[in-house]
Amino acid sequence: MDSKHLKVLFVFALVYAALYALGIIIEPLQDWNFSLDFSRLDYTLYFLPIAGFFFVYLLVPWMREELGFGNTFLYIFPALLAVFSYAAFVVAVYYYFGNQASLSGVDISLFRLDYFSLFLQSSYIYFVLAGIGGWAARMLIENFDELPKEKGSGKKSRGEGGHEISSKLITGD
Repeated sequence: MDSKHLKVLFVFALVYAALYALGIIIEPLQDWNFSLDFSRLDYTLYFLPIAGFFFVYLLVPWMREELGFGNTFLYIFPALLAVFSYAAFVVAVYYYFGNQASLSGVDISLFRLDYFSLFLQSSYIYFVLAGIGGWAARMLIENFDELPKEKGSGKKSRGEGGHEISSKLITGD
C-alpha cells in the first residue's frame, strides 16, 4: 500500500474519532449509540462520515483539473460546503414537511420548524463535517507531502519513489 494511502487512512481515522468526540462533547449533536442490538443502530450515523470524507477527498482534485478551479476557490471550499449543505438540508426538510402538511391538509407553518436545530441533530451534519475533514486531508497531504530539500554538500541519489536522498542520510554522517 502506498504511503499516501496510509496517510489518508490515518487522517480519516483522526477525523472519525474527532467526529465521535464532538458527538459526546457538543450537546445538540446526535449520540453515537454503540450497541450489540443491531436493530437499534443508526447506520447513517456510522456510514455518512465515510462517504462524506472520501467524496470530498476525491472531489477536490477533480474540481481542480476538470473544472479549472484555482487555489483561492479551494481555500474557501469548506465554507461553501457548509453553507450549501445547510441550504440543501433546509430545502429537503421544507419539502418533506410541506409534503406531510399537504397530505394532512394543514399549513406548513403549524410545524414550527427550527431548521438549524434539525440540522445539528441529524446525521447529515456528520457528512458535512467529514467532508471538511476530507478537504483538510487533501490539502495537508498535497501541501506537506514533499520532503524538505537538504542544503549541504552531500551526494544526492534517487531513492524509492524517485525522491532525492542525501548520502548523509544514508551513511549517517
